[in-house]
Amino acid sequence: MKKISNNIVNVFLITLCTITLIGSITQLSILQDILSIKLNILYTLLVVLCVCGYIFRRRIKSGIKWIFHHSYCYLTVFLLVVCVLVIYQLNLIQALTGSMDLDPAFIYNLILHKPTVGSFYFSWYPNLLFLLNVENGIYNLLGKPSLYVFLTSLSYINMFLIDSGLILLYFAVKKQSNKKYAFLTFLIGVVLYGITPYIVIPYSDNWAFWVCSLYLFLLSTIFSSNHKFNSNKVVLLVCLGVVSAILFQIKPSTAIALIATIIICLVIIIPRLKFSEYDINRFIKKTVKVTLVLIIPFCLTYGICNYFANNNGLVKIEKGQAASPLHFMAMGLHGDGQYWEEFNNKDQALSPAKRKEYELKTIKKDITDFDSVADFSNFVINKQQHNSSLASWQRNTGPVSWTLSPKLKLHNKFQKKLRYIFTEQNFFQWNGYLIFSQLVWVISIIGMILSYSSKNYYVQIIKYTVVGGFLFLILFEGGVSRYMIQYLPFMLVLSSYGFFNIINKSTQMKNIESKGEKDD
Repeated sequence: MKKISNNIVNVFLITLCTITLIGSITQLSILQDILSIKLNILYTLLVVLCVCGYIFRRRIKSGIKWIFHHSYCYLTVFLLVVCVLVIYQLNLIQALTGSMDLDPAFIYNLILHKPTVGSFYFSWYPNLLFLLNVENGIYNLLGKPSLYVFLTSLSYINMFLIDSGLILLYFAVKKQSNKKYAFLTFLIGVVLYGITPYIVIPYSDNWAFWVCSLYLFLLSTIFSSNHKFNSNKVVLLVCLGVVSAILFQIKPSTAIALIATIIICLVIIIPRLKFSEYDINRFIKKTVKVTLVLIIPFCLTYGICNYFANNNGLVKIEKGQAASPLHFMAMGLHGDGQYWEEFNNKDQALSPAKRKEYELKTIKKDITDFDSVADFSNFVINKQQHNSSLASWQRNTGPVSWTLSPKLKLHNKFQKKLRYIFTEQNFFQWNGYLIFSQLVWVISIIGMILSYSSKNYYVQIIKYTVVGGFLFLILFEGGVSRYMIQYLPFMLVLSSYGFFNIINKSTQMKNIESKGEKDD
């Protein structure tokens, strides 16, 4: 059952990751075309260094092994990386914090009693209410500060969410493998998300990243503990129930992680069932206990969040007006699968009773617009690449992420350089520097593909989550890589498992070759 489950998910994982890899490598070529002369030389030298690193990997491996063998040396390197990251992020906050548009602005303007959208917007997108309550609580705790003091404070909170999320991933991987691959996961996470401008965007993506990292850490702790149902296991399961509810409140699409966990739990349980009356009774009792320990905290947390969402004191919520899953599927299967403004406006204008009919009609038309299986396959390939190929995690297709007008005073040349790198004409831009993160993203995708041989249950939960996330964004609204942020923690961990597998296999081959030489 374990092997069958792994083989099934690998079919989808390898196929979809390969499609992403093709798109990501293509993006490298596109990004190189817009590089300045200096950046192009720097990028080329970096690639040459990567190739040399692979050629001399055995010598490098021995050096790395020495660092990790000496705890004081490893701790020094780790703390140095963390300090450099924190200093960089503090400068980034000062350089980029400013006003923006759309959801982040709708939320903070409402908190400041300067609403820019009507109350219906929050009834239509109720998942924004959790963030609205959190930010409103922070605003009041800070004594109702001015706009830019408030935004700067939210940036510091984002910094905590991102950095502590990366540290949680470090410990999650360390529990399952070792500190070498945990550190690798941490480093890749720093490059792909820790250094990005998302630190100054007060939106749910950073919260989703942190909660997903916490979810992975709790799962890792549960899987690395003994099988006894003791007090420690109860505490972990209660925490997992609470975190699952918060996860669902922030980003309903992250329910895929919960579904993946349930699937693997069934894969674990079914082969162990014995059909004697005693074993069945014992199994039922244990299952009921675990279920109650998970479900009760989940329901309580979810209920409390819903109560505060509907009684937030800032905006009145119209029940029954939330956009349905069919609404997002209708957009996801149309054209390039991105946000479809014309359809969204028409759907909003209808009464709730008439929306379902209109949405189903639109979905049927979307499907009939595919002339053949080949046409639909081409749509899947293109959408998968739009969803996951570009490491900018941008809001729109292309280099633009969010509108941003930095307002804080620059204190040094480094902050001035950061503002130049990441902003242009009041938009987030990467101005050529995205290619370095893109190169790391290509390597990470290769790592995910190489994880195919990992079949332990913890890794399978991650595989099913990643595949589920891919399929969800193909069928529903997507088309931009920002929607991948919620699944990024799972991808980082999965990638480290891929490198773990390939390095272990190369070590085994080396040992076999050495043994053969001795025999000769």
